[in-house]
Amino acid sequence: MHQEFEKTEIKLKKFCDHSYPVARSQARRITENLYDFCEITIDFDEIIDVGQAFCHEIFVVFQNKHPDIQINTVNTNEIVHNMITRVLNTAKLSERSK
Repeated sequence: MHQEFEKTEIKLKKFCDHSYPVARSQARRITENLYDFCEITIDFDEIIDVGQAFCHEIFVVFQNKHPDIQINTVNTNEIVHNMITRVLNTAKLSERSK
C-alpha cells in the first residue's frame, strides 16, 4: 500500500549538471519516486533549454502512466515553454491518429 503525499516541488537545476536536460534517462531518474504524489511542480529556474526526449518522458510517458497526478511548471523561459508545448501537441496529434 502506497502512502499518498499531497505535493512536491522538483528544482531541476539540482539534477542537471548543465542548464540543459536532454535525456530520457534524466527524466526517468527525476520522476522515478514521484508516483505517490497528487501534485508535482517542476521548477525550471536557470534551465535555459530542454530536449524533446526529456520533455516527452515527463509530460507524456510519465503523465500517461499516472493520469491522476497533476504536473505544474514554474520559471519556464520561452524556449522551455515552447518545447513542452510542442511535445504535448505532438502527443495529442498522435493519439488522434490512432
